[in-house]
Amino acid sequence: MHVVIVGGGLVGAAAAVTAQQAGYRVTLLERGASPLSTPEQAPWDLRISSVHEKNRHWLQRLGVWSRVESSKHLAYDALSVTTRDGLSVTFTAAEVDQPQLGVMVENNALIRAMWHYVAEHSQVELRSDTAVQSYDLSGQQLHFATGEALSYDLLIGADGANSAVARAAGIGMRGWDYDMRCLLAIVETEKPVAPATWEIFREQGPYALLPLDQHRACLIDYRSEQEWRSADEAAIAEGLEQTFAPHIGSFELQRHGSFPLRRQRALRYIDTRGVVLIGDAAHSIHPLAGQGVNLGFADVQELFEQLAQKPLDQALRGYERKQMAVNQQMMRVMDAIHVGFRSEHLAARAAVALGLTAVSKLAPLRKQIIRAAMGDSQI
Repeated sequence: MHVVIVGGGLVGAAAAVTAQQAGYRVTLLERGASPLSTPEQAPWDLRISSVHEKNRHWLQRLGVWSRVESSKHLAYDALSVTTRDGLSVTFTAAEVDQPQLGVMVENNALIRAMWHYVAEHSQVELRSDTAVQSYDLSGQQLHFATGEALSYDLLIGADGANSAVARAAGIGMRGWDYDMRCLLAIVETEKPVAPATWEIFREQGPYALLPLDQHRACLIDYRSEQEWRSADEAAIAEGLEQTFAPHIGSFELQRHGSFPLRRQRALRYIDTRGVVLIGDAAHSIHPLAGQGVNLGFADVQELFEQLAQKPLDQALRGYERKQMAVNQQMMRVMDAIHVGFRSEHLAARAAVALGLTAVSKLAPLRKQIIRAAMGDSQI
């Protein structure tokens, strides 16, 4: 079977690795430059993922985790959440007798590791700087500006929230904007950074920290679309200083960027002409708990498990049935957290306080939540 994957990012590259190991012929198409051309020792990029422990073990079994530059990932062993009323709860890996909850990893470093892996296998063809000109799904072919036609048995759309594969298949989307913007900033700190991630909620939106190494962190600050879009360099630096200095001390701002928040889901994940969507092409969620890439990796695992057990059409239907339910459940959880933790209503805030109090006192519930954060179970 010839598997063609459109989109060579984290989820698309993971699909290429998994497809190669399943024995399929693979063509991976990427619009941008080859990740293999980016320097390995470049400073930390702003695009960072929190990969839970279950998926880290999966990447290890695939043979790609050992290829990730050691300077571009960090294990974390604790996470904490603080409500706008000042109530906090902390979860640690030690509570479930594990050394870590997951890892922070630079997207570019992980993508590069996966591209290096597949580049070593002759049944995988890597094409960067390549855009599909048109899709002939009935004939199961892709056409390029050069006049070349590429046939496929399975077309995987891993091309992000604005998926050209989804549009070609006539797959509609449903979603909305949160009218918020997420600012990401890489900083170097004077004081050591603990290997723990935390998030604090407030009226205008939450802010969080992702540890990157002993003196480096990614700061995340959610505010209204208008506030961050209109802020100049000085306003951004001042806003970050006021928000984070009380928690981490003085720091040097190295780089920053921002993006709007949008929730979106595909109305279908598959098309009967041998098309399937994975990752952000199928679902784009609030980045609140860093679950986006973990959901995408789960898509890859479920898709190829189904393909190993069933004929193609049955496998695609099984994948859609399973992952659509899982991903929509996670979307609802993220929406509930987003609304509940920011709510002005006393009843909602009381419910959040009651829930956190219960979590802090009930060890079995704490362990269940920790295992879910590690990817071992569902809440």
